[in-house]
Amino acid sequence: MKLIKKFVLITGIFLCFMAIILAGTGIYLYYHPERIKPTIERSLSATTGSACTIESISFSLQPMGLEARGILFKTLDASMEASSLEIPFIRTDMTIEGPWSRRSLILKNMAVNGIFINGAWAAIFPGKTGSSFLAVMIQGVVSLIFFKDIRFESGEIHGGHILASWGDQNIKAHQIHAQAGIDKPLFVSFTLEVENSFRNLHVTAPNVTLISNNAFDITDFKFNGTLQAQDITIQDAGVEIQSMDVQSSFTYSQDHKNLNAQNFQIRINGLALMGKTNGRIPPLDVNLQAKEISSQYPVIEITNATLQIPRAKVHAKDKDILIGDIGIHIPDGRMDMEKKSIALPNLRCDVLGLKNMVLDIDIKSDMKNDSANLVLQGAGTALFQAAAAYQLIPPDVIISAADAIRIEAAGPTAGPWHIKANLSLEDLAFQNKDGSLMGEKISLTTRSQGVVDLKDSTISFDAVLEVKSGEALYDRYYVNLAKNPVVSSCSGVYRVDQKFLRLSAMTLNLTDILPLEITGSIQQGPAGNSQWMQNADFTATIPQVPVKPIFYHLVQEPYKFEKPLLASLETGGTVSAQLRLEIIENNRRIAGRLEWRDGHLALKDAEKYKKISVAGIQLDLPVWYKTGLSETPGENLMGRLEIQSLMFPPLPDQAFSILLDAGPNRISVDSPTIIRVPGGEIRLGAVQAQNIYDPDISVNTSITIDGIDMRTLLSGIGVFPPDAAPKGSLSGILDPVRYEKYAVVSQGTITARIFGGTLLLSDLGASGILTAAPVFKLNAHWDDLLLASMTTDTAFGKIEGVLTGHIRDFEIAYGQPQRFDLLMETVERKGTPQTISITAVDNIARIGGGQSPFMGLAGAFASVFEKFPYEKIGIRAGLENDMFTINGTIMDNGEEYIVKRQGFSGVNIINQNPDNRINFKDMVKRIQRIAHKGGAVIN
Repeated sequence: MKLIKKFVLITGIFLCFMAIILAGTGIYLYYHPERIKPTIERSLSATTGSACTIESISFSLQPMGLEARGILFKTLDASMEASSLEIPFIRTDMTIEGPWSRRSLILKNMAVNGIFINGAWAAIFPGKTGSSFLAVMIQGVVSLIFFKDIRFESGEIHGGHILASWGDQNIKAHQIHAQAGIDKPLFVSFTLEVENSFRNLHVTAPNVTLISNNAFDITDFKFNGTLQAQDITIQDAGVEIQSMDVQSSFTYSQDHKNLNAQNFQIRINGLALMGKTNGRIPPLDVNLQAKEISSQYPVIEITNATLQIPRAKVHAKDKDILIGDIGIHIPDGRMDMEKKSIALPNLRCDVLGLKNMVLDIDIKSDMKNDSANLVLQGAGTALFQAAAAYQLIPPDVIISAADAIRIEAAGPTAGPWHIKANLSLEDLAFQNKDGSLMGEKISLTTRSQGVVDLKDSTISFDAVLEVKSGEALYDRYYVNLAKNPVVSSCSGVYRVDQKFLRLSAMTLNLTDILPLEITGSIQQGPAGNSQWMQNADFTATIPQVPVKPIFYHLVQEPYKFEKPLLASLETGGTVSAQLRLEIIENNRRIAGRLEWRDGHLALKDAEKYKKISVAGIQLDLPVWYKTGLSETPGENLMGRLEIQSLMFPPLPDQAFSILLDAGPNRISVDSPTIIRVPGGEIRLGAVQAQNIYDPDISVNTSITIDGIDMRTLLSGIGVFPPDAAPKGSLSGILDPVRYEKYAVVSQGTITARIFGGTLLLSDLGASGILTAAPVFKLNAHWDDLLLASMTTDTAFGKIEGVLTGHIRDFEIAYGQPQRFDLLMETVERKGTPQTISITAVDNIARIGGGQSPFMGLAGAFASVFEKFPYEKIGIRAGLENDMFTINGTIMDNGEEYIVKRQGFSGVNIINQNPDNRINFKDMVKRIQRIAHKGGAVIN
């Protein structure tokens, strides 16, 4: 008990002693203020870790106040950049309030003029220096007896100015104004400018304000409040911001170096990407909001942040594309400035109309770990709806599918990056408006991987496309993808800076139908006329495959109803191809070969098509196409067509061997080709085809016929039975024979020596070739044809005499005549009688439009005779615009005779209606012996 009393007594004496010392010290310093200035300078130097000097200081106790001039802080470390803080004048009133041991020093009516900071704040105040045990005890006693913390009640700062620089970056804050009062928080406003000479960066913030609580803890300096900045402008070589507003609540602790921002908001109006988009993307508006951003060096943490970019127009080459709202939500993220790492997991992205997209970002770039990992994935992303919105698919095509996307990127931060991308489409369906394009229940997958190297500006890639189920239709072409899957693969390298693409292997395989492989390269760049030019060199190869599936799927099945002949056509053999495509600027060249080995063609309906077939086909077809002024090699491409057996009744079975010579846009057969026909041969001269890949293709050749036996020919082609075919010969030359613009023209004549006379065919030709309505044309002239040879044993009736005449501008379309000018007249020849049978007279009269002249008494009289003599027969007939006219050519005493009798014997056929016109179909009926009233009469 006595020990306790002694301890209490000693403690009381010590405290009283300390109180007396402190009181005495205070009285001394009050009457000698010049003695406190060095103490304050040393205390502030120790607290801030800098050199502190004060020009003058004074204070009073009644009322309590402090005034100082010429306060200057400078850096102590010579290795650091020189920095300073200068306060030319500061004055404040002070009071102490609060209960014992919890008292606060209240600063009132503080006035600070012309504060100036030059350098980094961290360099000026690097931190507290170590404190001795005595200093700590004195600080504790001061906190216990006098005050524990400092609170600002009111004050104001005028004309502040701050200059700071870090490397190439300079920061300037001026027009600093701050004030605080009893009824309002601390308010600070200033103008901020930031410049970076290396990046050509310039930032101006003309209106920055800080609103803070006015309490500070002397042992733990904290600053909390609200930041607002308006009308900020930013410009550098790559980005320009026309206006930006920033607002946030924040708390800053100097001791813990912790900055915590709540409800952080940035609004940007007019964000422009300078020089990178060539004006295609107009200035954008951007909104960024974050619930919390916490920074404690070196770590920055983000919680619940959202980035939004409202819709904008992108100027494409020939149209404007409206980009929808872009939204990115960051639930949480972390950045480490020392480790140079960024971790942003589960970013939800609504970009370019895509939905349900999630992005994971993990980047580390310190000395121990340098890597970047990005994963973008989503399911049900509305991929095709977004594509339709941006007009990437035709507006009349509707597409739906269950889609899933995954894209991965990994590698060092500086590259190269390894990229993997997968896209799957299930239950894919599409259809256009007219139904010419459709598909349903299609399953499609794509897998690709590659390496992106920004240092070398290269992208290497491998990709695979598989379509293994469903059905698809395009126009006439249908494919069952379950039976004939589509498998495509591609690998290559793209050099970005050179705009150069090389395909080492690209395959497209329509399984069991047609495989295709492409290799080569393409390069693009701006031409001198501001248009795009491209250089390319590709080789396309079709390996040897059966021709039957190709013909069935691409020709026979699509066109069999339009061309029924195709349904009966059989094919065989194998085909292959190799073509090289070269593009130099705007000049194109395609050269290569198409081959058909052991081929055959046959019509299955032998009874209907008379065993038409081609067997033993060996085709090596050279191909050479070019545009522009591209160079041509010195040698042509040679090829061959061999046919072991050509059966085309009534032609005899025969073989062919033809050499082919191909040059740019042309192909020729330089040697004549012999075609055997019944009774002889037809010689087809050299064939030259020009512009064979254009609509204005032209073909030149000649045809020579030398003494074909007419009886064998006519009986062979089925015009006459063998024992009734007339004798004669056929010969002539057509040179040239030219095809151009869907028309065939020829020069020369074909002469048929038949029926005792000659028949000359000339101007043989056609128009509308390869169209639905071709028109065939010719002119013919005949002399000294024996009518008896032509009419004996015919249903028309026998006529004796010699016939001359012509038919001009004869045209046949749709299998029947549509135009001609016909003249037939008899001429007297010594030794040749001129008689006409009753049947022939009757038929001529009917064709002329009248009734039979042998009716009634005339018929009884004529029945005594079998034939009548005549002086002349003359008929002129014409057909134009489906109107048929027929007239006699013999005029006598104003009468028009078709048949004029000889002397007083025989009969006359007179045309009493010279202007008679009749539809050609009705004329055909007359020929079929359907009588009509009117016309010729018999005298």
